[in-house]
Amino acid sequence: MSFRFDFSLADLEKETASLNENAGNNTQTTIPQNSASKIIPSGELFITDLDILPQNLMVERVNFSIKNVELYKRHLSDVKFQIAQDDELEERETDQPSCSSAKILELAAENDVVQGVYEGGLKTWECSIDLVEYLSTIVKDINLTDKKVLELGCGSSLPSIYLLSTEESLHVDFQDYNEQILKLVTIPNILINTILRPQNVDVFYDDITELDVSDENKCLDQLKRSRFFKGDWGDLLDVMKYHDNQEKYDIILSSETIYNADSIPRLYNVVKNVLKRPNGVAYIAAKNIYFGVGGGVLPFRHIVERDNLFKISVVYTASAHVKREILKLTFLDSL
Repeated sequence: MSFRFDFSLADLEKETASLNENAGNNTQTTIPQNSASKIIPSGELFITDLDILPQNLMVERVNFSIKNVELYKRHLSDVKFQIAQDDELEERETDQPSCSSAKILELAAENDVVQGVYEGGLKTWECSIDLVEYLSTIVKDINLTDKKVLELGCGSSLPSIYLLSTEESLHVDFQDYNEQILKLVTIPNILINTILRPQNVDVFYDDITELDVSDENKCLDQLKRSRFFKGDWGDLLDVMKYHDNQEKYDIILSSETIYNADSIPRLYNVVKNVLKRPNGVAYIAAKNIYFGVGGGVLPFRHIVERDNLFKISVVYTASAHVKREILKLTFLDSL
């Protein structure tokens, strides 16, 4: 099933009424699985070289409403160019048409998400920006030294990369449904904001510049400090293999990942099992309603509150056509 997240005010009012009715009946809105696709199983991506990257990266400055945050990301046109080159090379080598990265690019042109195939990682979502801006207001009050952070459904990974940019000793792991997104977007963005970070703002023209992928050893050392997970959340715990509480995460971040009512329980199951007790904290940034796909803040809150494991509170609200919020989860036994 494919869909976009943009919709009219009339559609929004209908969806709100539907959610309220469902809330009263203690039921969840669901969507059918895409029968043409299979869920991608969870796995770990190991980085041993930089062959996944071109010699140069086109980089753009990310615009925030606050002035104290400076982050960069790989330009989408650069991603498209690499996909076209890699696709052409693969076809010449195998004499078979490639359908991995190129197929994702084709799908992304028409849909925000294609369930079970592409989960929106090429786009930098509004709630990801919200989460960065919120974190920038509290980062001075958080002791990040030698702490562990996980970003679920990371895509461009701006929230976790922002924290990494403020504390070098931080250990950050990344998870995205699509392996191609980790290679084409997440990993370049990590390097762009660490080892390859622009030192001279004058090199930007219309907020865009080009960076050489230099010093491969330093880049690899940076990437080897992180674990990269791919695939569905359903079997992610089996891949992570965290049994000791001290191995788990002090902070979990996630943006725009609770849009689908079917996948919310799987996401929540990961959060509650890999967040360190008793003082771990999770921040979930999302829109109140995702029209047509049953997810949003309300269904997620129902699952969390029913489990009676976390205190859940709203720490950030953005008033827009569709309201956006950041939810903070803390263990009840830490209070």
